Amino acid sequence: MEVLKTKDLLIGYKDNVILPPINVSLNSGDLIALIGPNGAGKSTLFKTLTANIKPIGGSIKLYNRELSSYTSKEKSTMIGLVLTERPDDMFLKVYDVVASGRSPYTDFFGRITDEDNNIIKESLEIVNIIHLKDRYFNALSDGEKQKVMIAKTIAQKTPIIFMDEPTAFIDYPSKIELFSIMRKLSKERNTTIIFSSHDLELLLRYTDDIWMISKGKELLSFKKEELLKSEKIREYFNLNESLVFFDERIY
Repeated sequence: MEVLKTKDLLIGYKDNVILPPINVSLNSGDLIALIGPNGAGKSTLFKTLTANIKPIGGSIKLYNRELSSYTSKEKSTMIGLVLTERPDDMFLKVYDVVASGRSPYTDFFGRITDEDNNIIKESLEIVNIIHLKDRYFNALSDGEKQKVMIAKTIAQKTPIIFMDEPTAFIDYPSKIELFSIMRKLSKERNTTIIFSSHDLELLLRYTDDIWMISKGKELLSFKKEELLKSEKIREYFNLNESLVFFDERIY
């Protein structure tokens, strides 16, 4: 089932368009990696597709309805977004941060129900941080904070999740764990997940569909096998011809 589709989408700030028109679609259960060099526009694309900034042109349809027509509350029950920004309230505990993911479903007073508590606990367990629930968020390591923000988004129970560099602050075993979690959510819960990453080795092991962008160049969509054979990756990453970027026998 198609959940999101763009038509001639132009992204950027004010009148500064940073990429050619984008025509892509997302389906239920897709697990898609977005790759590209720094400054290519990955964060801008994510913020546009999640209605955090307005497109310069074109359209974005969410479940065959213009994204701009949804209310903030409606969007918050349909699209989750994990960014690199974190809460700076020094008195928030881990449980409180994850509980904030339930805010689209609470009443006027923000009361947490038993069902909400079960979802929060489950989200903490999925990311394997239930033991941190009573710790203060600001006392955690960068990697632990990242896991908390991912648990918060899982608790939000949206059918679509965007993650901007979710593995940026975590160690290698935790990266493998996170890729496994994303794959499990997409396959078992039919959650659509698109994430940006520089961990090319791992994303090639855990994902099948890849989007690639570079500054001023069109967004390209590949199956993993196609990317491994494409010379476009050298062009988009400005690689020297003598550099062996992938050994496709590994993947």
